[in-house]
Amino acid sequence: MILGHGIDIVEVARMRRAISRHSGAFITRVFAPDEIVGAASLKEPAAYYAARFAAKEAFAKALGTGFHGFGPKDVWVIRGDREPPALAFSQPLQSLIAAKGGGDFILSLTHEKKFAVASVIRSGKY
Repeated sequence: MILGHGIDIVEVARMRRAISRHSGAFITRVFAPDEIVGAASLKEPAAYYAARFAAKEAFAKALGTGFHGFGPKDVWVIRGDREPPALAFSQPLQSLIAAKGGGDFILSLTHEKKFAVASVIRSGKY
């Protein structure tokens, strides 16, 4: 059963400006270490970061709480070789999810030249 759905869109140019304006402070405040490592080898990381920021926002919407009780670094995107993207959670966020009834989270990401979009579906039992 679908318990929640969240979707978010981020303008890649806006992410590029945020990265440029706030440099490392913005990145380390919003993104998990694994996400930062993943962007390190990219020539143009703005679309990568925009998609991950959209995923964080979409997750908060799917959970139904917004960013109350956790921050953006408590949820991050993981991706194995030839595997779809998935979400990972800090231990405190795992506890919050359990307190909210648990569930599985399905993530879809896409980006193109101007925009990055993420959709998160929360499924489980009522």
